Amino acid sequence: MKKIKLIKSLAIVLIFNAMFLLSSAQSGYNIIFDLNGLNDSILLLANYSGDKQFVVDTAYPGKNNRYIFSGKKELLPGMYFIAGQNKSKIFDFLISDSRNFTISGNKDQVPQSLKVKDSKENQLFFNYILFLNDKQKERAQYLEIQKKNTSGSDSALGAANQINLVNEEVQRYINGIINSNSGSLISAFLKAMQEPEIPSSPILPNGRPDSTFPYRYFKNHFWDNIDLSDDRLVRTPFLHGKVEQYLTKLTHPAPDSLIKSIDELFIRSGDNPETFKYLMWYLTIKYESSEIMGYDAIFVHLVDKYYNDDKMNWMNPTVKENLIKKANKLKKVLIGKIAPEMILLDTLQQPVSLHKINAEYTIIYFWDPDCSHCKKETPLLKDLYSKSKADTGLEVYAVCMDTSWVEMKKYIQKNTTSWINVNGFYSLTPDFRELYDVNTSPVMFLLDKKKNIIAKRILTTQMEAFINQHRQKIIAQE
Repeated sequence: MKKIKLIKSLAIVLIFNAMFLLSSAQSGYNIIFDLNGLNDSILLLANYSGDKQFVVDTAYPGKNNRYIFSGKKELLPGMYFIAGQNKSKIFDFLISDSRNFTISGNKDQVPQSLKVKDSKENQLFFNYILFLNDKQKERAQYLEIQKKNTSGSDSALGAANQINLVNEEVQRYINGIINSNSGSLISAFLKAMQEPEIPSSPILPNGRPDSTFPYRYFKNHFWDNIDLSDDRLVRTPFLHGKVEQYLTKLTHPAPDSLIKSIDELFIRSGDNPETFKYLMWYLTIKYESSEIMGYDAIFVHLVDKYYNDDKMNWMNPTVKENLIKKANKLKKVLIGKIAPEMILLDTLQQPVSLHKINAEYTIIYFWDPDCSHCKKETPLLKDLYSKSKADTGLEVYAVCMDTSWVEMKKYIQKNTTSWINVNGFYSLTPDFRELYDVNTSPVMFLLDKKKNIIAKRILTTQMEAFINQHRQKIIAQE
């Protein structure tokens, strides 16, 4: 059986309960599992929420080895599952048309043995799984015939025809459930799983089919069958994968493109507060901590555009305030922004302005004498500086992150660095740590001639390649 990871931390559970569960008392639930062969000392009732799973209740074996989950709070509609004492998932089921039902059968014969009392949708769901399993076995037999026979032979063609017939039968079955159960969770779920059918590509003026049409059509119609304003889909294992597919497979990885796609997700979620919570929490975590250069712009966009929305009231005020503060810091040092001015004292106690450095490229190098990584990075940067200063007009503005002049000068003498050496704590400008959101070392920023930030938080080996790439781009534009 598939092992599942269940979040047990009380703090995390409380946070997500606040996000995804209604606080008011509702009609409650009473769900009975009567499964032969199930002898676990405890049974877990859990639900899906985005890419997470959460335990919402526990039950112990009672009379006739029945397990009864009962509570006064409503279980929000979505897909749930039961797991045994070893946290292995036994099977999924739906909370939708009823919160009071019984599922019986044999633990070792799922789903074929499962019977449901007082929940039409769950019986439909189990029947669907059983039907799909049978058809997958049937299809596998014809696929095996195809493999064993020469392509184009009568046997291979016959098998291909049978596969098409099986696929058509499955689609008719699914369409029947969707059309006959409008408004139900199973209808919404099965409809959401139907990918858009791509028509034939139009012919270009050169007489060839438009090769980019299938991609563009698929992306433009990706959400046709998926209602993002239906928060029931958030509580299934399906929706999160679709969001990820849309952002990572169908959207160009440039920050501007991702921002456009993210805004499209929020537009499609309508005014649904639960879908909004899921998207905002997931996307905030994804991009606030991203190690991909430039993706901090996506996090800043999320904060600027959505954090003042009334639908953000679910977030802890302190957490929200800290995220806003971080976004405001990052906003000043995004790719494409002019680097904040620093006027710091050099080893002769003379102020040196970052903005007045006359260089084609400037590397801001934040370092510390006691930093082990800096001890490895400084010699690499020194080599790059030696060979690139004349060729590319490179300068280094090295900011020591230690208040001690003695330690700073010892380090400089030991490494014989001839670039611009300044101390971050002796400054005519605001705190460099606040200006550049720098709290660890080594950290590097790459600036162009106009002191625009063109790369950041990459180290020497990547820096050299980036400078060469940028130079080639400039030459091509001239």
